[in-house]
Amino acid sequence: MKETRQGLLFGLGAYVLWGVISFFWKQLSGVNPYAIFSYRILWTLITMLLYMFLSRRQTVYKKQLSELLADKKARRNMILASFLIAINWLSYIYAVTNQQATQASLGYYIMPLVSVLLSLIFLRERLDRWTVCSVLLAAFGVVILILNTGRVPFITFLLAFSFAFYGLIKKNIKLSSDTAMLVEAAVIAPLALVYLFFFSNENLFDYSLWENILLAASGFITAVPLLLFAEGVKRAPLNLIGFIQYINPTMQLLIAVLIFGEAITLGELRGFIFIWLAVFIFITGQILMLRKSR
Repeated sequence: MKETRQGLLFGLGAYVLWGVISFFWKQLSGVNPYAIFSYRILWTLITMLLYMFLSRRQTVYKKQLSELLADKKARRNMILASFLIAINWLSYIYAVTNQQATQASLGYYIMPLVSVLLSLIFLRERLDRWTVCSVLLAAFGVVILILNTGRVPFITFLLAFSFAFYGLIKKNIKLSSDTAMLVEAAVIAPLALVYLFFFSNENLFDYSLWENILLAASGFITAVPLLLFAEGVKRAPLNLIGFIQYINPTMQLLIAVLIFGEAITLGELRGFIFIWLAVFIFITGQILMLRKSR
């Protein structure tokens, strides 16, 4: 019980940090989003290399990397997963720095439901009636959102589907979360360098000291919540960790509206209500199934 409680605290810490991370990226609004993303990749790679060295788990890393390199399918999946998480990170940074944090929060509200839908399509997993109802309601909410606003919430879909597909692909990759993050950053790092050297109109000397400090800290900011989450799922059942995942988009939404001053129109609110109802039904179904399994 003590270990489960510790796991939930680790998970809570991860989701709270993910929930407030928009504050961090908002401070970099004066920097091109593509440059922020590129520096984030490079500093994440540096951070994970330092973590690997300081944790004294080089033997474990070498073993996992050797197994990955020896498995052609795992290699291919890892490269694809790296590009998907890169799309997710870039989309989120772009959203927050361009007054679309509300749309970003919506993406993380529907992401678990998209994951369930993908598991039905690709893994042939059966859905209970609660989940079916929640997926249909969420889809209806998105349709209402489109009809009322006259536009497709592109950022919402991009965030939800990129992360859901990322999770689907990672199911069959046997790497620890820290090793996976190291590999993902290493795969994308060459593209980040190409952008910074050949396409970016900015360089580090164009930024303030504070902006440079934040860019250097972006690797740490990326790594810490993921490592906390990894420790959480080791100690607590994944379904319990899953119940608190909506802390993240809820905090994102509150920050977007109350602090960043982003407005929610009546049309958007109508769509949001159906999506929130879908989330409520999904969580209710998960709780009932958990009780039944006991």
